[in-house]
Amino acid sequence: MESQAKDNILDKIIKSQDEQKKAELNPQELVDFLLKDLSPREKDVLQSRYGLAGGDKKTLEEIGQRLTITRERVRQIENNAVLKVKQTSGWKEKLASLSSLIIKHINKHGYISSEEMLVTEFLGEGAEQQIRNCLIFILERFLNEQVEAVEIVHTEKAWKIKDKELKHYEPVVEGIKNVLINKDEPLELVDIIKELEKEISEEQKMMIAELESWDTAVHSCLEVSKYFKKNLFDKWGLSHWRSVNPKRMRDKIYLVLLKSGEPLHYREITEKINEELFDKKVAHPATVHNELILDERFVLVGRGIYALAEWGYKPGVIAEVVVDILRTVGAPMSKQEIVTEVLKSRKVKEGSIGLTLSDKNLFERVAGNKYILRKQV
Repeated sequence: MESQAKDNILDKIIKSQDEQKKAELNPQELVDFLLKDLSPREKDVLQSRYGLAGGDKKTLEEIGQRLTITRERVRQIENNAVLKVKQTSGWKEKLASLSSLIIKHINKHGYISSEEMLVTEFLGEGAEQQIRNCLIFILERFLNEQVEAVEIVHTEKAWKIKDKELKHYEPVVEGIKNVLINKDEPLELVDIIKELEKEISEEQKMMIAELESWDTAVHSCLEVSKYFKKNLFDKWGLSHWRSVNPKRMRDKIYLVLLKSGEPLHYREITEKINEELFDKKVAHPATVHNELILDERFVLVGRGIYALAEWGYKPGVIAEVVVDILRTVGAPMSKQEIVTEVLKSRKVKEGSIGLTLSDKNLFERVAGNKYILRKQV
C-alpha cells in the first residue's frame, strides 16, 4: 500500500514536470537553433519547403523556379541541409525533451496519434500555422529515428512509434464501426468505450491489455481513422452520416440551429456555418436564406429570424398565429396570455402582438380586457 502511494506521488511529479516542459516548448526557437549554421540558400530552401518563416509550404517546383534551379537540385539542397544539421553537435540534446514528450504521448495513445491530436497536445488549439509547421518539420526530419508517419488505408495523417506493431488498430476500428452501425446514432466517447468492450473477443482483450491506456487508445483510433468524425455536439459517428459530416447546405443549417438551441437571424446562421468549417465551401447569406425558405424544417419566426419547426414554432404572420391560438383555446384570453403563447412559437416584439390585436376585422375585445375571434374569422 505504501509502495503504491509512493508510485502515485511519483507519477504526479513526473506529470507535473512534463506539463511544465510542454508550457515552455517553443518550436520556432528549436528550429532557429537547428538552422543557425546553415548557409543563406540552405536556410531559404528549408524555410520555404516547410513554411518555417510564415506563408504556405512551397513545392520543389515552386522553389526551383524562384531560384532558377531544377527541382532535383532543390531536393539535394534540402537533404544536404538536414544532413549538415545532424552532423553538428548538440542538436539531439536540444530536441531531447521534445522527443521524450512526443514518445510518451504516442505510447499513451496506443502507439499511434493523429497529427492534429499531437499538435493540439503540444501547442494547444488555434496555434499559428508557422509554429505548427515548425513542430511538424522537427517531427519529419529530426525525430524520424523514433517516430514515423503512418501508412494505413482510410487514415488521417498520423504518427506512430517506429517499429511498434499496431495489432489492436484494425480490430478496434472494426469494433467501433459495428457499435455505431448497431446504435445508428452518434455517441459520446465514454459510451463507445463501454459498448466496444462488449464487442471485442477475449483474444483481442489480451492484446489490448498490453496498451498503456485503453480509453486513450480508443480515442486515438477514432481520431486517426477516416471512418469516424466528431459532430457539433462532441459525439462520434460514421463520417458519411449527414448528422456528423453534412454536405448539403440545408443539413449544415439544421445542425447549426440545433446546436444554438434558439432562433437565429440568417446572417448569424451563415457566420456559424463558416466558423464550424464543415468543409472548404464558404457559405453566403443569400444562399442560406434561400435554403431556409425552401425547407419545411425551418420556420420564419421574426424579421429574417428562423427556428426549427420541431421546436414548436409555427409559420405565418403574427395574426395567423394569434387566430390559431384563440381557436385552440376556445375561450377569451387576456393580452398577456396571448403574448405569452405567441412568444412560444414566434420571436417578435410584444408591441407587434399588441398592434395585431388592434385589428378589429379579426379580433374583438370583451369584458375583462380579454380578446376573442370575430365570428366571421
